[in-house]
Amino acid sequence: MKNSIIIFLVLIFTTGIVKGQEFLSFKVYPSNNSYSQSDEIKVAAEIQINKPYHIYPYKVNDPAYIPTAINVNSDLFEISDYFFPEYELYKFEFSETELWVYQGDVHVGLNLKSKGNLKSGNYFIPVSIYFQACDDKVCYPPKTVIDTVEISITEKTGDKTNDDIFAQINFSKPTQIKKEKVNLSENERISAPPGETQVSDFIAENGLFLSIFFIFLGGLALNLTPCVYPLIPITISYFGVQASGSKAQSILMGVFYALGMSVTYSALGLFAALSGSLLGTALQNPLVIIFVASVLFALGTSMFGAFEIRVPQKLALAGNKNRSGLFGSMVMGLLVGFIAAPCIGPFVLSLLVYVGQIGDPFTGFFLFFILSLGLGLPYIFLAAFSSSLNKLPRSGEWMEGVKIIFGLIMFGMAIYTMEPLFPKEIFAIVFPVYIIAAGVYLLMFSKKGNTSAVFSKIKYCLAIFAIIYGTWNLKPEGAAEKLDWKELNTLTEVENSISNGNKPVMIDFYADWCAQCKELDEYTYTDSEIIDLSKKFNNIKIDLTKENAEITDKFEIRGLPVVMFKNSKGEELRELRVTGFLNPDEFKKIMDAVLEKENQISSSDK
Repeated sequence: MKNSIIIFLVLIFTTGIVKGQEFLSFKVYPSNNSYSQSDEIKVAAEIQINKPYHIYPYKVNDPAYIPTAINVNSDLFEISDYFFPEYELYKFEFSETELWVYQGDVHVGLNLKSKGNLKSGNYFIPVSIYFQACDDKVCYPPKTVIDTVEISITEKTGDKTNDDIFAQINFSKPTQIKKEKVNLSENERISAPPGETQVSDFIAENGLFLSIFFIFLGGLALNLTPCVYPLIPITISYFGVQASGSKAQSILMGVFYALGMSVTYSALGLFAALSGSLLGTALQNPLVIIFVASVLFALGTSMFGAFEIRVPQKLALAGNKNRSGLFGSMVMGLLVGFIAAPCIGPFVLSLLVYVGQIGDPFTGFFLFFILSLGLGLPYIFLAAFSSSLNKLPRSGEWMEGVKIIFGLIMFGMAIYTMEPLFPKEIFAIVFPVYIIAAGVYLLMFSKKGNTSAVFSKIKYCLAIFAIIYGTWNLKPEGAAEKLDWKELNTLTEVENSISNGNKPVMIDFYADWCAQCKELDEYTYTDSEIIDLSKKFNNIKIDLTKENAEITDKFEIRGLPVVMFKNSKGEELRELRVTGFLNPDEFKKIMDAVLEKENQISSSDK
């Protein structure tokens, strides 16, 4: 009886989302007739995508599209591993580059684990697929389809079943899935946190192996940051005292010194992985964004001499006593790594967010271990050539000039970090203006480091480049004329706007997940002729990012983009409906045709 009720509830729940089956069919199969309590439960999801549609894989190479997500909607079971197949590369009419897609039949493996001890019996597990379907011209709103798989728990493992399905799945290597949340009630994907930037994109597109090399180079580059360079004298002091041993002993001490630094950074990566979505969620909070920007601003003021970040004297003196031997080298490296850890910058911050999203402690530890090896490599050479450490360049006046440049960079980073808090058109002015101001300051007001001819030339070149770059990018959005839209979201608002006007109506239906909608906004609606013609229309824009059944049913919207035209009497000109991207010339022909029909109405009324 209990199981019957569960099935009944599942059927009721799925009635509102089976519309997605016009694009694909979704069926989930168990690997065995029954499982013991200690068994690993494998299931296979078979996705049969109908022609001419395609869906996107578990990751996308264009953020305008929505990745496919498979979830278990159960309080008793959860997915421990995914096994997605390789995606295809396909070029569509609306895309400038090849996209990652799934077409035809796709099989996905899932490992399930129970959230507690299970009693013997049959369990009905709802499994959902959340996807966005597109054809060659139009993308459709995201949909969810649910199937239920029956899992039988007994004392012994039952016979294998569905061998033909499972033979098409490679269970040897789990797929790393970004942790994204799906709101099934609103069909809305919650996007990745803003902190995830170039680093995670690079890893996703180029694979982990190639990325390891660049992460190592990133660690090397950290030695050029202004709060790491002052730590080198501590290293000089330590290895200078320990330089009496053999060359091999010195190198080994340098290795342990670098390993000590690795402990700090590896622990940072491990924490990011274990915290998982906690870190990503925090980075979406405006208060956190302001805090990070404030820290960067404070570090910038420290570069201008407002305060000084210095190593405690006791720690600096510790390099001269009680730190001999390999263990002492490792402890010393650990302490120095702890001091250097706050100097992470955007590169390491991006890596932290990536590790937090994949949620794999081993990967987090490993990536930050590689990063720290890059950071620690120069110190191995310092140990090897400890007898010549006194030849290292001192931080003279030219270094004071370098600090000014780093301070300006940190101010810029603080502004850039706050980009999500600015309206787009405001930030498009603020950031280039700051770059120009920084260049002018370096060129006309900063005198630090001018005693060095080489540094002065470099500084002036940077200043001129900043002024040119900032001026080139200073394109105020408000300076250009825009198409004037009424942004309406309810059917009542739309109908009132149509009935109260005496102009033909142009209605643009768009969504944040619709790439061609964005192309219309960027390339077509910015054309001067289109803007001039639009003044003869009542222009309405309707946001369908969140599913709006009232609007889509009323206007028969199946996919986006759609641009609908009505005459001044409120009658739709169905033959002129736009269902895809059109360039300005093609779109102008449609608008001219609408106006011509409107003139015919005016003439007949006379």
